[in-house]
Amino acid sequence: MNIVKNKWTIFYVIMISSAVVFAAFTYTKYTELQSIVRKKNEQDTANVAKMFHDFLVQSETMLQVVGTTVVNPHISKDPKEKTKIFDTLQEVNPAVIGFGYLDPQGNLLISNKELHGKKINALEIKEAKSSFQETLKSQHLVIGRSFFFKPLGQWILPLRKAIRDKNGKVVGVMAIAIINTQKKNLFSGFETEPDEDILLIKKFSEGYYRLFYSNKKDNHDAQILYGESCPKNRCTSVINQILVMNHITLQELKSSAKVFSFFSKDMQGRPINGALYYDKKYKVWISVYHYNSAITQEIYKDIVLLVMLYIIMMLLFYFLFKSIEKYENAKERDLLFKTTHDLLTNLPNRAFIYENVYHSNKFVMQKGAQVIFIDLDNFKNINDTFGHIFGDKILVLVAKRLQAFFTEKDLVARQGGDEFIIINNSQNKNLQELIEVITMPYIIEDIEVRLGASVGVSVYPDDASDFDTLLSLADIAMYEAKKVKNSYAFFTKEMQEKNSANITIEQELRSALQKNEIYMVYQPQINADGTLHGVEALVRWKNEKLGFVSPADFIPVAEATGLILELGNYITNRLLLEIKKIYAEVGKTFQLSVNVSIVQLMENHFLKNLLEMIHKVQFDTSLLTLEVTERLPIEDLDYVLPILKSIRAEGMLLSLDDFGTGYSSLSVLTKLPINELKIDKAFVDELLYSNKDKNLVKTIINIGKNFSMDILAEGTESKEQVDKLKEYGCDIFQGYYYSKPLKKEDLIAFIRSLQC
Repeated sequence: MNIVKNKWTIFYVIMISSAVVFAAFTYTKYTELQSIVRKKNEQDTANVAKMFHDFLVQSETMLQVVGTTVVNPHISKDPKEKTKIFDTLQEVNPAVIGFGYLDPQGNLLISNKELHGKKINALEIKEAKSSFQETLKSQHLVIGRSFFFKPLGQWILPLRKAIRDKNGKVVGVMAIAIINTQKKNLFSGFETEPDEDILLIKKFSEGYYRLFYSNKKDNHDAQILYGESCPKNRCTSVINQILVMNHITLQELKSSAKVFSFFSKDMQGRPINGALYYDKKYKVWISVYHYNSAITQEIYKDIVLLVMLYIIMMLLFYFLFKSIEKYENAKERDLLFKTTHDLLTNLPNRAFIYENVYHSNKFVMQKGAQVIFIDLDNFKNINDTFGHIFGDKILVLVAKRLQAFFTEKDLVARQGGDEFIIINNSQNKNLQELIEVITMPYIIEDIEVRLGASVGVSVYPDDASDFDTLLSLADIAMYEAKKVKNSYAFFTKEMQEKNSANITIEQELRSALQKNEIYMVYQPQINADGTLHGVEALVRWKNEKLGFVSPADFIPVAEATGLILELGNYITNRLLLEIKKIYAEVGKTFQLSVNVSIVQLMENHFLKNLLEMIHKVQFDTSLLTLEVTERLPIEDLDYVLPILKSIRAEGMLLSLDDFGTGYSSLSVLTKLPINELKIDKAFVDELLYSNKDKNLVKTIINIGKNFSMDILAEGTESKEQVDKLKEYGCDIFQGYYYSKPLKKEDLIAFIRSLQC
């Protein structure tokens, strides 16, 4: 009896305990589910808000850039060309179904092809009027009401950005239309649960209106969702609830940049558990919410399944831990891959090389293996012209070409930027063919671009026995190849000696300006009638350690290290001041010719900085001639040409130096806005002795005359040369026959001697 009693006692204890545990479990589960849903609402709201805000920021930037481009007078005035821009942007933005540029009166001026030719005025559209007016007053992108846009036959969410001139005056409005239907909208790719909805609301002058509502449960007509305003009391009740629960004011809520939870009812009066965020910049309320019925249904499921909980739990735990283990292993492999590979091209990176070649020897270099260092020539121009995303696509294609060119025995890696490293074990690859493979045209988005490549090579173990040194030597050889561009060079000891010398020059050059070691000399340029035309400014450097350093030695180092920018600014500023003083001293003006490096020309603010220096000393721009080399790389022309045209527009003159020594002189000449041709000294030297050079000089002079250019011969050292050049029609002469390069005081004396 006692045993039975004890059993029942145990039973009742178990039953009551189980009931208590069950009740506690149910309550805990319900509370927990509410907490989970609340956190998920808050997290999803934050994610939606960030996604929407980022999209608006990107759209604002895009509209500003496109709008500025559209109104730019230098861009083609043909509306069809601008329509193509809109069509291209629409193709890469699937959510966008309309692009337009409107004047401040609301008239559509330019659009994508779907709207082309349609007469549309935003101020005449009831739903668009107030937000369009708001756009004209705002410095930011403005979101308009969602409405049915008849020209496109779709419900849209409009985004607008006022385009202003430099004085802040609105010259137009850029607008895009985001498709806003149940099946296709801005959030089509954002995954939500079946009982989860997204809601965006904005207050307009007409009231609160929904911008977007996922509306999964009821599938309301769009006219009800967007055409009718939200009940004000429902919107304000949610906001007031948040203010009371968090002890804050409305202003604090809007400025907090935080997500707040709330409880309310949907359009049909069903209880919901949601979260709310206010985007202060774009004045939008953003909410993600769940229906409370989903929580109740979840509890019912748990009650039904409680009996099987233990068995299922054990299985779940087993599979859970198995899944976690699998996930962790995959994550570890992925992390290892990311640390040893370039994420853009999926090629091994420098860390991979050092781990597998330098330290562990997992990848063995065979005798005679080549370490190849590749640098793409002027790749920065691609990024500057077409953007970094376009440039990244080029790099991916380069990587694929390299992988296809080399074999599995070889290692192809990306160093970073536009540099690649190859360990070539095959040893049978023709490096010229490699360059030809890299320089084949690249076609992306119907745009064809061409690249050059400079390739440096070191050989194992002839040049060095460790990878780090081999890579350094290949780098030195690459810089030697870069002097020619689009070529390759094998490392030599002479290169290393030259590199060491250049390093010394670089170190001394860094302090040359502070030590006042840089000075200028001027070589007169004489007209055919014997009068002074001008002077060419020549830089000189005398270092206490290196002595006199030739410009031919230190200028390339300055260009390679970027010191040319500081050096160029120093020289230009000093020149302008000195020549102004000389003008005053001799009582007359003359041309000042200054050599400009391609590196200086391609610096972002070159012309701006130059004009600031000119205006500071009040130098007459028409007296300044900038000399650019005829050896200007073809791939740089598209970037440099607008700069040269801007220089000419400011009144300065342009002289083409070293004419006749380049590889495409005539084609370059037809493109550049040149005033003066300089015949290279090499042709003048042989003028009296070589019929070939004589004919070449005649041709150069005739070409220049045909283009209405002045012809200047440099390196004239004898009367016979001058007489012959005059006979051929040369206008200006520079050389030792008239004068060597002179310091300031000597130049003044020379000019005065001409005036006597």
